[in-house]
Amino acid sequence: MKILAVLTDAGSVRPCLDAAVMAGRFDSHVQIEALHVVVDPDHLIAASEEVQFQRLREASEGTARDKARAVEAEFLRSNAAADDRMSPITWEAPVGAEEELILQSARDADLIVLLQGHDMDSGDARHAAIRATKKPLLLVPASWTPQSDRFAHIAVALSDTPIAADAIDAALPWLQDAAHVTALRIGTPEDEAVALADRIRTAGVDVDMHIVAPEGDDRGAQIVHEARAIGADLLVAGAYRHGPLVEWLLGGTTRHMLAAAELPLFLAH
Repeated sequence: MKILAVLTDAGSVRPCLDAAVMAGRFDSHVQIEALHVVVDPDHLIAASEEVQFQRLREASEGTARDKARAVEAEFLRSNAAADDRMSPITWEAPVGAEEELILQSARDADLIVLLQGHDMDSGDARHAAIRATKKPLLLVPASWTPQSDRFAHIAVALSDTPIAADAIDAALPWLQDAAHVTALRIGTPEDEAVALADRIRTAGVDVDMHIVAPEGDDRGAQIVHEARAIGADLLVAGAYRHGPLVEWLLGGTTRHMLAAAELPLFLAH
């Protein structure tokens, strides 16, 4: 198994690597690659407007090379402090466009790990990870710190959409390794989506059910709240049923879930 940890800035290094290591605990042969894309306008093949925009960013945020040096320094510190990891984490810092290079590096990856930042690089990385690569994404909140060495209690959000089934299938290795799995449904016991729990049981995983009635209009925030309330340390969900642009314009469960996330999200599209 290969896990790709995308490091967008120095602050993303420790939580991303911690989450990647936790995600790889069940596989002693896991390979973890740390990737920082150096978006250097001097080497960027893009429209002139994009290059100029990146130069304007450098004026306020510092150069791409300075940022890369800070990320690598934090990576080396984090790696040196963690001597119990399964195998050394490799480091890659190619120069180019964020989305393009993430797509290239993710081709042979089984999971992408990314900090949920609010800057442009994080947004580009999230779009590439969840839409372009078609690989599952482990999205880590900026304030998150691990409480154990693996994801022990996983909540699975049930919905009556194909992407919910896709998320379950993608998460099966982690569900099988977890000590406790809870299927979470905002609705009623009669909802068709409840039957998705059988998909998990078929894989040999014991599943508890947690069904609560809808409250308010923000379904995504309620899903996150319920996952936290039952003590889950990871939430599995399908993402962007209607596409990110529609969700941004009209609102949607994924958008609200991302805004409310206080625990790592395992997302598949």
